[in-house]
Amino acid sequence: MKAVSRRGRRVLISLIVLGGIFCVVDAGLLVARSTWQKAFIVPGGSGLGRVTIASRGEHIVSVGAYDAAGQAVPVSLRGRVIEPTGKFATGRRIHLVATVQRSKWIGWLLGKTEQVTAVARTPASFLTGTMIYPKAGHAVSVHFSSPVRVVWVQTADGEQKEVTLRAARRTASIGVTEGGSNLAGTALVAGVPRRWETPPAARRISWFPPGPAPSVLVRPAPKSQIAPSAPIVLRFSRPVDQVLQGAHPTLEPKVKGAWREPNPYTLVFQPSGLGFPLGRRIHLRLPEAVQVISGSDPASFRTLTWQVPRGSLLRMKQMLADLGYLPLSWQPAGQPVRLTASAQARAAVAPPVGTFAWRYPKTPAALKDLWKSDEERPVLVRGAIMAFESTHDMPTDGFPSMTVFRALLRDELSSRRAKDGYSYVYVTEALPETLTLWHNGRVILRAAVNTGIPGRETDLGTFPVYLHLTETTMSGTNPDGSHYNDPGVPWVNYFSGGDAVHGFVRGSYGYPQSLGCVEAPIDTAGQIFPYVHVGTLVTVSTGEST
Repeated sequence: MKAVSRRGRRVLISLIVLGGIFCVVDAGLLVARSTWQKAFIVPGGSGLGRVTIASRGEHIVSVGAYDAAGQAVPVSLRGRVIEPTGKFATGRRIHLVATVQRSKWIGWLLGKTEQVTAVARTPASFLTGTMIYPKAGHAVSVHFSSPVRVVWVQTADGEQKEVTLRAARRTASIGVTEGGSNLAGTALVAGVPRRWETPPAARRISWFPPGPAPSVLVRPAPKSQIAPSAPIVLRFSRPVDQVLQGAHPTLEPKVKGAWREPNPYTLVFQPSGLGFPLGRRIHLRLPEAVQVISGSDPASFRTLTWQVPRGSLLRMKQMLADLGYLPLSWQPAGQPVRLTASAQARAAVAPPVGTFAWRYPKTPAALKDLWKSDEERPVLVRGAIMAFESTHDMPTDGFPSMTVFRALLRDELSSRRAKDGYSYVYVTEALPETLTLWHNGRVILRAAVNTGIPGRETDLGTFPVYLHLTETTMSGTNPDGSHYNDPGVPWVNYFSGGDAVHGFVRGSYGYPQSLGCVEAPIDTAGQIFPYVHVGTLVTVSTGEST
């Protein structure tokens, strides 16, 4: 073998040295890669998560967050903390993404950018108890499963408040001190660990005086009004079975409905159908006497009492219009009352806002004037009630009783409308005396009739028909003192005392000839009779024909 030249030896040595250098560099790169602190996200903390990066050579260029459906949710970066920019619900699963950029020298070694991810869940905390027995004069405090920063409270009177704590803790006062009118009470409470969270569904907490004697909070308060469909809620300081020994209270009068126990401390009666009867007093009798806490004056009772309000006359008018017993229609300003028993019962005492309008384009002016009356119960409404009562075989007194109201509610629910339409009779004593029959927006007939003679005048005004007879006997005393007895008088509609619209044979019509009645030819009276019913209004006027 030939000897290696000097130049060759130098090249070989250089290659050996260079190879060593590369080995050292590769080893250094391996060490750098293995020891460099990788970026990552730590879920939780004061925000949704914290991005951890190297102290030098790296910075965060963007962050993002996505819900379980992949929809972006608004977040921002404060320092290295990913924080929501809006409200987040508790217990929500959030996917976090952060993009990290490196400086040139380390980027050449580890890569220019890196994207890191993590899954976070917004923290949640729950009430650990709903029955509280604070000492006299002490604050009513609630306890949570983990520390909270914000507590929401809604008291029984509907007042809402938000309490922000200086530091997160498990126990928080709801701003109520036991004593006075706060011997016992209930409130809806919820809490969240972070200020940027929306509260979960609130839970009802109750507080009672400490001690072995059972007591009860009642809603609505005894001796107050109760809405027809409102539940009666009894919240006891001890389990219901311990206080009532397994027995349920009873109601007088009997009301359709059911008792239920949503939890061991609460008993609820929910009326069904049309609920508690309108205008009645409701008595609830407990199996055992219990201390009822109402304000600062607790007392032991076995019987609790409420008053159900009467149905509103306005709502009665609305239903009479709906069902066709009035010549008007009614239109609610908002959504119509739902055709459910509970919705109709609520509307009975709190009628919806709306407007009445005349149902027929050609409504007589005299009939319109009757609606403008300042009376609380104008004759137009009395007549409509009488027509409804007659249809339902009730006494036809025209009084807006709660029996009538409940029957109206049943018809409203079943959409059972008046079958006979709407009629109106107008009689004028202006010569020639004339009767006009109006039905469902049109004149059916106009005919000459007779009214009362001087001393036996026909009553002026508007009256509802109260008796409707195909035939009757009329008897009485004539102005000269003699007596009369007329059997077989046909097509009779009594409207005021002994005054009636009926058929009667006379030599002529159109002039005062009767003893107070409105007399029409027999055939004419027969045409009138099918259109007139109990409750139909008859107006007798000295004015012109309508």
